[in-house]
Amino acid sequence: MFKPELWQSHCEYRTIIKTFGRRLSRNNPVYGFDTYETESQKLLNLNLDPILDVISGYYSTTGRPALHQAQILRSLILFVLLFNRTKAKTSLTSWVRDVLPKSISLTVLIGCTSFDELPPLGSYYDFMNRFWLASRDIYSRNFLLPSGINRKKPEKILGPDGKLVEDDERSRSTNDIVSDIMDGRPASNNPEAALQKIFFLLAVLPSMNLGLIDTHNLTLSGDGTAVVSHSSPYGRHLVSCPSSCNYRSNCARHYSDPDAGWGWDSDIEDWYFGHTLYMLCCRNNTLKIELPIMMKFTGARRHDSKNFLFTIDDFGRHTYGLTPQNICLDSAHDNIPTYQLLERWDINALIDINSRSKSSDTTADDITFNKDGHPICRGGHEMCSWGNDPIKDAHKFRCPLKCGRIDSCSFAEECSPGNYGRTVYIKNHGDLRFLPRIPRDSEEYKKIYSERTACERINNRVLNDYCLQHLKIRGKDHFSFWTMLIGICIHLDARFKAASLYSA
Repeated sequence: MFKPELWQSHCEYRTIIKTFGRRLSRNNPVYGFDTYETESQKLLNLNLDPILDVISGYYSTTGRPALHQAQILRSLILFVLLFNRTKAKTSLTSWVRDVLPKSISLTVLIGCTSFDELPPLGSYYDFMNRFWLASRDIYSRNFLLPSGINRKKPEKILGPDGKLVEDDERSRSTNDIVSDIMDGRPASNNPEAALQKIFFLLAVLPSMNLGLIDTHNLTLSGDGTAVVSHSSPYGRHLVSCPSSCNYRSNCARHYSDPDAGWGWDSDIEDWYFGHTLYMLCCRNNTLKIELPIMMKFTGARRHDSKNFLFTIDDFGRHTYGLTPQNICLDSAHDNIPTYQLLERWDINALIDINSRSKSSDTTADDITFNKDGHPICRGGHEMCSWGNDPIKDAHKFRCPLKCGRIDSCSFAEECSPGNYGRTVYIKNHGDLRFLPRIPRDSEEYKKIYSERTACERINNRVLNDYCLQHLKIRGKDHFSFWTMLIGICIHLDARFKAASLYSA
C-alpha cells in the first residue's frame, strides 16, 4: 500500500541535509560528511517528487503502508555514485547491511535521520521488482525451462555488416516493424515502460529544463552494445532431482537469467552470453557532455536495425513530445524501412551506407557505394558525378576512366567497352537511402554525424565507469533497473559539471 503522505518530499530532504549535515560537518568532523560534498550536491539536484504520482499506481490500495520509498531510491542512486569507493564495492547486500548502518553521514545523505530508519534489504528488492510490467514467474527458483535452450551456440552466419544474422523464421522484418509503428501499434512488448518513464521524469526532463539538452535542434545517436550475463547457460537442476535420475540430462531446469541468450559481439569477434543494451544518446557540444535519452534491453541475437526501431518507438511513447531533428546511425541501420519511418516523422536521417550490402534495387550487383553515397565501380574507383537527368529524374554517374579521372582500369574492356563508358543512375526521389535530406558529402552532414561518437562514450560510462558489466545481477528486469539508475547518475554528473562551469 502506498500513502503519498508518507513520501519524503524534496523540501523535507533539503531541510535534513542542511540541518543534520551542517551539524555533522561543524561539530563532528570525524564523521566525514564533507567527504561526500560532491555526492551531496548531486542528490540535492535530484528532485524525486515528479514520480510520486507515477509510482503510486504500482502499489496496492490495501495492506501495510510502504515506508521510506524515496529514501530507498535515493540510497540506490548514492550507492551507484559511490561504486568501488566504499567497503561495499558493488554489493548491494554489503551496502545495506555493512556500510549504511556504520556511517551516519551516508545515512543522512539518503534522507534518514537515524540508523533505526534505514530500510531493510528486502525492501530494496521489493522496490526494484515493482516496476517490471511483465510476469515475474520466470525468475522464480521453482520455474523450470527445457534443458539445452541456451546450451548450443547458434550457427554463426554473419551478415555483410559483421553482425549475426537472425535465423528465426518467426522474427519480424524491419518492414513489418515499421508498418506496425506507422499504424500506431506498439512495435514490441515493453515491460520496462515504467522504468523509462521514471528515467525521463528524473533525468531527461530536468536536463532539458536546465538547457543541457537542445530541444529545438536535437541530434540523437543510436547504438547497441553487448552486456554479458553472470549466469550459466546450462541452468541447474532442482534439489528434488537426484543425480541418479535416468532422465537427468533432459530434465527441465532453473535458469538464473532466463532472458539471456547467445550473441555475437562484432567488436571483439567472439560469442557472449547475455543481452544487448540499445541506447539513444545526445551530445552538448558547448559543455562537452554526453547524455543517455532512452535505454532498452533486447535479445543478444537481435540485430541493431531492429533494436533501433523498438527503441525509437518507446522514445516516441515515453518522452512527452520530445522530437529529434537529426538521428545518426551506423551502417548496421542502413535499410529502406528505417529511412521511410524517419521521413514520415520529418527527421533527418544520417546513416552510413553499408558498402557490403546490396546497393539498390535498380543498381547492378557489382556496383557498391561508399559512406558518402557515391557509386563505386567494379574496379574499386569512385564514379564521376555527371549532373542530373531530368527525363529519368535521376542523378547520373559515369565511368571514371572514360571521364579521364584515372589512367587505367583492369576491367575497362569487360565493364564499359563503349566510348561513353558505364553509367549509373540514382533516382532523385525514389531512394531515400542514397539521397538523404542532408547530402553525405556536405560539411553539414560531417559536422552533425560527428556527434554519433556520443554513443561509444556513453557505452563506456555505463559498462565500465559505472560497472554495469561487473555487477552480479541476472535477468532483464534487474539489468533494466540498474541501467536506469546509472543513466540518472550520468545526468547528475552532467548537471554538477554544468553548475561548476557556470559558477567558475
